[in-house]
Amino acid sequence: MKKKFNQSNIKVAIASAIMVGSVSLGTAGNAANEGVLNITALVGEACLIDAVSTMSFTGYDATTTHRAGEGGVDLISTPVAISSICNTGTTALFDMDNGNNGAGTEAVPTRKLAIDDAAEGTPELTYNLYKDNGYNFVFGAGGDGGVSDPGGLLLTADGQSNNVTIYGAIDKGQLVAAGTYIDQVTISITY
Repeated sequence: MKKKFNQSNIKVAIASAIMVGSVSLGTAGNAANEGVLNITALVGEACLIDAVSTMSFTGYDATTTHRAGEGGVDLISTPVAISSICNTGTTALFDMDNGNNGAGTEAVPTRKLAIDDAAEGTPELTYNLYKDNGYNFVFGAGGDGGVSDPGGLLLTADGQSNNVTIYGAIDKGQLVAAGTYIDQVTISITY
């Protein structure tokens, strides 16, 4: 049995294949009309400080251990560590102000402990905060940020937590009234 091919059916099949192919080619041709979405993020310099801490001096006695003159020594506290973190690449300076009763300059303050609600003129205890455990370099604000430079301390801003250790000492030989002496120092990070 012989089958007869109808040329018109073959022509319709070929025309359909050409149309399907041209539709596919037409869709691929539209790829040139694609766009691009660029994504950016701006991360600024930023730091966070955890600065709620207490430095305590106990047992100050200016008549014996902490007397003025030869043999007397300053009373030192247990060092306090303050934690901070800054974004990587942030240039940050860890600063401490003069305190509520302080004097001196911003870079090299003279700090004083006072009896809370004491009458004007009541003697105060002179003390200071230091960047080093040798009690040589006073912690202040501003400056170049080196340990031996006046002012604050430059932080390593690498995205990791920084612990800044603060050392405190009350000067020897201060004969003052018995009582609880206080001060409050503000710690800040400038960047």
